[in-house]
Amino acid sequence: LQKARGPHAKAQMAMGWLQEFLIREHLDGSLGEVHSAIVSRLVQFLSDGMLAYNQARQIMYIPFPFPHAQLSAFFTCVMVVAVPFLMDQYTN
Repeated sequence: LQKARGPHAKAQMAMGWLQEFLIREHLDGSLGEVHSAIVSRLVQFLSDGMLAYNQARQIMYIPFPFPHAQLSAFFTCVMVVAVPFLMDQYTN
């Protein structure tokens, strides 16, 4: 695990170990009378978890566009001032 560089490689390696352990234990019969479809579903859930991890990493490392952030803050300030007046006009 120390030779793996970066958090992505460590997560990928840990998932590989977990899948290998799960499949090896199933083939040895130490999981009991578990059907192979259930083991396949477990591997699928591990894969879905890794997909969600990779999507979260992608969101974390891609910076939010600066102009979009500035415009969002500006429009929020405008709406905080304008909405009370507009609601007053609407209700009267």
